[in-house]
Amino acid sequence: MAPVRPSELRSAAALFAVVGVLTAGCSVSTTAPAKPVPAHAAAPASPVARPPVGVIPVVDSTVGRSMPIEAYLFTAEQLEQVTAARDKLTVQCMQRFGLSYTPAPQPQPRQGGQAAHRYDVVDPADGYRVPQSAPAPAASTPPARLAPEEITVLAGDVPGNSKPITTFHGLPIPKGGCLGAADAKLTAQGGSMTDSPQAVDINFDDYQHSMTDDRLRAVFSQWSDCMKAKGYAYPTPNDATNDKRWKGTTTASAAEIATATADAQCRQQTNVIGTWFTVESAYEDQAIQANLGRLNQVKQGIAAVVGNAATVNAGGGL
Repeated sequence: MAPVRPSELRSAAALFAVVGVLTAGCSVSTTAPAKPVPAHAAAPASPVARPPVGVIPVVDSTVGRSMPIEAYLFTAEQLEQVTAARDKLTVQCMQRFGLSYTPAPQPQPRQGGQAAHRYDVVDPADGYRVPQSAPAPAASTPPARLAPEEITVLAGDVPGNSKPITTFHGLPIPKGGCLGAADAKLTAQGGSMTDSPQAVDINFDDYQHSMTDDRLRAVFSQWSDCMKAKGYAYPTPNDATNDKRWKGTTTASAAEIATATADAQCRQQTNVIGTWFTVESAYEDQAIQANLGRLNQVKQGIAAVVGNAATVNAGGGL
């Protein structure tokens, strides 16, 4: 598996890309899809020092464990809180302009954090299929169609518009529209509506750095030997996961299930999961220490945004 970015809240500015969608309805998603990272991708070009790891524990699963960088990323639960507060503030703002706005139902965010199933075969009986997040529930009522000027109230004026719209029914439109106003309130004490790019980069880059580490490569070699003994030829676990034979189908074939079953057994036999988790965590700890001042600010910002969201959701004002 590759790391999955926690769903991140879009800023109002990013919503200009979906203005065309808004003309058909007033629902708009406030979450961005997970950033895809091919598990077989090459490591980042910039080399990093090889961190010490100490004793590597035998670990069969990382479910219930956390990557060090998660302390500086929004959790799924926090994102749900912040999205709910943003929707509530946006609805209230639109009502002040005499407009009805129905936020789009949100899909259930991935649970279990970044470490869950980061290095294992989730369920060999399903092959290499990753469980999908639950889809967003259907809206109870169809969204109302928004006129162009109403879209401006929601998301702000489009940059470069030859005739900027700054008011609606005599009221000034806030910067970034009602979505921008909601974001401004939630970040008034600091923080951002998106995960820190620095924290996200550490989350992804050190996954790639770990795969070039000699300690993990040695375990990959043992895993490969184990797979060969079972009749499968793959250099690394990610080569098995990303076998092109598994692509383009909705269900796992008998061959995929058999491969995933052997893979899971070999990962356990050679302690791939314990080694990988320990090695990557060491790289993340190293990167965190090198950027601790900035990351502490990020953590404080997350706390501020989540605190504001909790106030809004409890019925308080900002």
